[in-house]
Order: sequence, then structure tokens, then C-alpha cells
Amino acid sequence: MKKIITIFILGLLFCGCACKKEEMAKVEVTNVAVPTSLEKETKPKEMVVINYKDFPLDKNNKEVWVKKVKTGKADVVVINDEELKVDVLNVKSDVSSYYFKKQVNVDIDKYGIVSWKWKVKTNPKGGDVRKSATDDQAIQILFAFEGKYIISYIWDATAPAGYSKDSSIPFIVAQKILVLESGDEKLDQWLEIRRDIKADFKKLYKMEAPKLAGIAVQANSQHTKTKCEALLSPIT
Repeated sequence: MKKIITIFILGLLFCGCACKKEEMAKVEVTNVAVPTSLEKETKPKEMVVINYKDFPLDKNNKEVWVKKVKTGKADVVVINDEELKVDVLNVKSDVSSYYFKKQVNVDIDKYGIVSWKWKVKTNPKGGDVRKSATDDQAIQILFAFEGKYIISYIWDATAPAGYSKDSSIPFIVAQKILVLESGDEKLDQWLEIRRDIKADFKKLYKMEAPKLAGIAVQANSQHTKTKCEALLSPIT
């Protein structure tokens, strides 16, 4: 119930939708290990969407990232990562559930490819998105589109990469969840994720993607009553 309420709030804030929790057709998942630094690449139709210079406030002390805590407390700090040599988010959860969200305005037709690097240090023990009683993850990246549509990319402790499900609320918000990484095998490694969110949206929702309206970073460990920790690079 708490997860459903959180999704409801995300939908309302991001400006959808049937309450289902069922496995969907698998979406292709290809993740890449990153050895050391964030090297500059020539990548078509990409742009910097998110960095953390304004997290959570900008230079004028204006709240750019909106925090919502459902259980426990939010524990997120910006640190400079020695490997990537950039500022990254250090996201921790101790029997807590929260997210930070930021509004954006991105034309998916022009900038449909997004990429980021994430590193999970500790998964919530027993976490499994397939069961509501264990639906905890160390890191979730949520992309909210105009019309109250959400794609949530997650690193799950148990559910296999490629697993997806519908976690929508009727008449309120539509959300599709996709597992990109799973388990403990690649803990403490920077992994590169590159997604064509326009293509993902079309495959998951059977329609063309509207503009990207917001991005959220979420962590949960309240169901399993455990701790977890992850790092997240800028999203480009």
C-alpha cells in the first residue's frame, strides 16, 4: 500500500491507467561494466538531463529537487567519486522509503537516448519487486512523462534483469517497472546503463512517447526492514 501511495504522489507531482501487477513482455536489457572514468563519447541525440550541482537547492537557495519521505528518513548526499571523477549521488536507506524528484522539459523526439552509471553497494536483503511484501530496491530511476506516464528502471535484489510489470493506479497514473540489473554479483561496480526511452515507452505503452516532464531517484527498504546503499552518476 505504501508503494502504491508513493506512485500516486509521483504521478500527481509530475504531471494516466489500470491497477495491475502483472509480468509484461520482456524489454531488451543490455548493461555494460564501466572500468574507471566517465569518458566523453559522441552519442547521437543525447543531452545532459540531470547533474547534481543544484541538489537539493540551487545557488539562490531555491528547492530544485523536491523530497518526499514515506517511511524513515531520506539519506542522500552528493560526493565526488574518485573513479568517475564527477559528482554523484550517494543514496542510502535504513528501513525507509523516499524519493527526490526534479522537473524537466525534454523533447523525446530530439533527445530519446539517456544514459547513466550506477553502483549498488548493498541490496536490501530479500528484496523482490514481484511481491508487494518485499518490494524494496537500493536504487530506482523514474522517468515521468506528460500525461502521467512513468517508466521506472530498477536494480532489484532478486527479480531477473528483463522482468517488467505494470504498477499503475486506475485513472490516476500509469507506471511500468523494468528490472535492468539483478542480484549481488556486480555489487561495488560501476555499470553503464543506456536506454532509448522513446523506444521503451512505445514498447511498454503501445504509443508514442510524450515529452519527458520529470526524473526521480528513489530508494526503499521498509518492507524488508533492511539497509541498502547505491551511487548514481549524472544522467545524460
